[in-house]
Amino acid sequence: MAFGKRSDSPDRPARSLLYRARVSLLLFAGACSAAWIRADLPGPESRPPGDAAEAEPIRPTPPGPAHAPPSQTATVSATISPTSSPSADLSRTATADIPEGSRATSLADEEPMRRALRTMKGCREAFQKVHDYTCTFYKRELLNGRLSPLNVMAMKARTRPASIYFKFEEPNRGREAIYVDGRNRGNIMVHEAGLVKFLAGTMEIAPTSARAMEECRHPITEAGIGNLIDTVTRRWELELSPGETLLLFDPDVVAAGRRCLLVEAVHPKRQPHFQFYKVRLFIDADLNLPVRFEGYDWPSEPGGPGTLAEEYAYVDLKLNVGLGDIDFDVANKQYAFGRF
Repeated sequence: MAFGKRSDSPDRPARSLLYRARVSLLLFAGACSAAWIRADLPGPESRPPGDAAEAEPIRPTPPGPAHAPPSQTATVSATISPTSSPSADLSRTATADIPEGSRATSLADEEPMRRALRTMKGCREAFQKVHDYTCTFYKRELLNGRLSPLNVMAMKARTRPASIYFKFEEPNRGREAIYVDGRNRGNIMVHEAGLVKFLAGTMEIAPTSARAMEECRHPITEAGIGNLIDTVTRRWELELSPGETLLLFDPDVVAAGRRCLLVEAVHPKRQPHFQFYKVRLFIDADLNLPVRFEGYDWPSEPGGPGTLAEEYAYVDLKLNVGLGDIDFDVANKQYAFGRF
């Protein structure tokens, strides 16, 4: 499994160690799995023991003359923590303190289908006003039958050209990765931490290579809120069908510490063209952007809750902060690319 070209030429021991190092990038699209975001969000002073450490806040590199000034900033905050009973926690998140009359469900009526697609159209229109954003990205995915550990990354993203920067907080603290559409020969620029970084320096890895995809379900080219909106829209246009889809709308759910609209789509009967048994999308009521996604595989037993396959969350979301080329450049002095 080739890593692609490297910007340095390490000796043979270094290369051996490099090939043994896990440089998979835990990157998905969108959107994409985080730990559980609690509906009854505790304050910082009441954070439960064992919660994942908060990622170091990420800020855009101070703009130079070529940087556009920030136009608007919006913030999404949450406390995210693992749970031993995710299905119970998710159920509480979705329905806590929501009057029964506020829910809309249907297995046959076409109107909920149109409402779901109208909702996604509104998200797409809202995202068209977003030029860049920063956040803490959480993800968790089902890989080879096992749920991955909580992944926490500081994230910068830009829409044109499509650009992603990740700084890993856990696991693999200190790893950094950059992808910019049309640059670096289409590769991801990545470095590890510690001894591997010293020996290998900055590496180039193809986004869909075996190494890059070893511990993730989606390549970095599918990362981000915009890709999440596009993916959900495309899947729902194909999959939502009267008689085959159960839809639920909760317009006042608290998720990620924000008031959200929950749209839940369930396919009671498995069909080859359905990607998930159940999808839960949490859309920030103020930003009109998705801040959390959950996708579930079909339950092993009828009536079961399904198995979490993908979960992604965008926390401490700040829009249009004025990111520039330097924020997606390995030469950025705030980053740690290179050997030293």
